[in-house]
Amino acid sequence: MPIKLGVIGCARILNAHLRGFKILQEAGFEDLFKITALCARKEEDAHRFRVRGEGPPPRPDPIETPGDPLNAPHVYIDDLHPGFEAAVYTDYREMLASGDVDAVVIYTGHDSHHSIAIDAMRAGRHAAVEKAMAISVKAAQAMCEVADGTGCVLSVDENVRFSAGTVAGQWAIQKGLIGDIQMVYRGVIGFPSHRPDLATARTAWRHSKLGSGGGVSIDLGVHLFNGIRTMCGPVTSVSATWQVLEPKRVLLTDDNSAVAETIDNEVDDAFFANFRLESGGQGHAAVARSTHGRRIVVPGGTNIFGTGGAISDGNYYCDDGSQGSVVGRFKAEAAEQYDKAFPNGITDAYALEQLDFLQAIDEGRTPTMSGVEGTIDLALSYAILESGLLGREVTLEEMLSGEVDGYQKDINDHYGL
Repeated sequence: MPIKLGVIGCARILNAHLRGFKILQEAGFEDLFKITALCARKEEDAHRFRVRGEGPPPRPDPIETPGDPLNAPHVYIDDLHPGFEAAVYTDYREMLASGDVDAVVIYTGHDSHHSIAIDAMRAGRHAAVEKAMAISVKAAQAMCEVADGTGCVLSVDENVRFSAGTVAGQWAIQKGLIGDIQMVYRGVIGFPSHRPDLATARTAWRHSKLGSGGGVSIDLGVHLFNGIRTMCGPVTSVSATWQVLEPKRVLLTDDNSAVAETIDNEVDDAFFANFRLESGGQGHAAVARSTHGRRIVVPGGTNIFGTGGAISDGNYYCDDGSQGSVVGRFKAEAAEQYDKAFPNGITDAYALEQLDFLQAIDEGRTPTMSGVEGTIDLALSYAILESGLLGREVTLEEMLSGEVDGYQKDINDHYGL
């Protein structure tokens, strides 16, 4: 029998996930799942994704960045399951009690990930949550404890972990293609369509500390650290500074025609972070979401330098003069491993993260992107904020033990963690 999935949260990122599920169907995994229910606080938001030709119209693309998952084409449940009308709920607890679902995928704001996932697992339902995993490290750890106690699968939707560049980079570094890692460097200052007055202009919760936990440090930090850890090995400590550059935000109407609201921004716009690798290497990342003027990006994405070469912009450059595509070399030299990483030719990271979650349920195993892995990414991201607050280097061990939690204290107190 297919795994009956309930979707909780019907925001813009849902299109990228539904596209991923459609890719799974087209690649031969159509018998593995069926999306049977949608839940949104506003009923009309669930109907927006239920049946083509019914419900409110699709939302406009939120940003102008080509290929951004938030701009994925609109998808409906009946595109995946023609003629089937998914159940609609405005309270996820009713969905859990209905018997309509075996597992849930949670695409709500950070603040509710832990409570929804914990309720789902206690009700015997498996759970996958969007990144960032939770509103705080303690919240993520509470989710892991319930997963262990119930035996339910807990997974984190971290698309970077399943991207071709990350998987191929991991293979190349483990193979020793560029020698021992010495340095990692990444930087991006400014994002298209993220002017200081419009940054994340339609998601008010992203500007609130109690709603999002942090700003760019959390929203993008988990991506950054997941990719680095996957390719280069464990990160042991972080030393960082951060700032709230723009204290006011403008929320736009859905059609961009007017300012809906001006609100206070409580979370960081920018950070500069140094970090240490367990292997002995070190790294630096400079990221800012809202800046004036032009955008500045360090070429090459995540640049990784070793004792025998470097990886940059998806290519390797070795001291022996060889160079080329990392993914191409992975596919050519490790075909069996490549095919296992990208079954049936699937390379869409959203489809792959969903497939891993579904197969973990089906096979009774721990998913690749487990709650433990998500907790580590979150702890390293919060280490940026904790380090900036303390003015010193913060270790991962301190973050996981709770020894350092000054920034998160009022978050944990608010949510009773």
